[in-house]
Amino acid sequence: MAISKTKYEASKEEIKELFSLHKVGNVLDVAALGNGEFNAAYKVTCDNGTVYALKIAPPEGSAVLSYEKNMMEAEVYWYSQMHEKTDILCPRVFISDFSKKIVKSNCFIMEMMAGKALWEAGLSDHEYQAVQKQKISMLTKIHRIANDRYGYIQTGLENSWYEALKKMALRLVADCNSLGHDTPDGETFVRLIDKHEKLLRDVPCRMVNFDLWDSNVLYNEETGRICWIDPERGFWGDPVADFITLGPGQKAPLSAKQKELEIYNNLAQEKIHLTEEAEIRYALAVCYLALIEEVEKYVRYEPDNPTYIRNTVDSREMYDMAFRLL
Repeated sequence: MAISKTKYEASKEEIKELFSLHKVGNVLDVAALGNGEFNAAYKVTCDNGTVYALKIAPPEGSAVLSYEKNMMEAEVYWYSQMHEKTDILCPRVFISDFSKKIVKSNCFIMEMMAGKALWEAGLSDHEYQAVQKQKISMLTKIHRIANDRYGYIQTGLENSWYEALKKMALRLVADCNSLGHDTPDGETFVRLIDKHEKLLRDVPCRMVNFDLWDSNVLYNEETGRICWIDPERGFWGDPVADFITLGPGQKAPLSAKQKELEIYNNLAQEKIHLTEEAEIRYALAVCYLALIEEVEKYVRYEPDNPTYIRNTVDSREMYDMAFRLL
């Protein structure tokens, strides 16, 4: 597992007791799973021949960002939304346990999905392009799921994307200040939200994943299909925000993603056209990701950690790109 300040280290005895309590099966083997940097995950093999994935939230009292509190409950919610309202391939959650009686943190047991994370699947260029179309198709499906209130379900919803995004930004600025750091860029971002208030009040409210990186997509080489995992950072908001993870990535403007927009619009019920307004909405979403990366390094890593350094560089480049557009 990646080195992180937030990971819960469960003992095999805890996991055995948890599985026994919920009558899932008798545990034979436990192995660390995945390279996530926030939650802990385990591959659990039972004597009934079934392999499960167990995901555990950071220990109670861990230093986490405001929006990350109770985020595991949100993850279970987003999985249920995808299963109930789309045909997207993603794990089924069998047991949620938020009692903290055995494992002393929120956790859930889910289906173990076949495949490797995209970044380690060794895809050819042709295969990768086909996978990108599948990813974009998934986004068009979640963007059909509408709501009338915006923001993170775990922090309370607002009546417009303007109010929600400003609340999300202000919470991160407050997190940063409480950790003993200033964020002039974060404060500039809040002013830019106010500058574009009129535009943001008219944004549609859709399910947004905001985290569809290659590490959160599994590729099954036998079927060629992809599976979506780890939707916990989702929110109700502006669907254009999901273009951050597509094409040339988070440091490129929306105008650099015309191929991805074309694929999206060929599949989507509601089109996203490359207009000045769409570019502004997208740039504000980039600012939000930059602020997350800027602040989360203080709670996750020590200053000499490579990911701390990566976050510093990434957030600077994202701010610079977005501020030029705003």
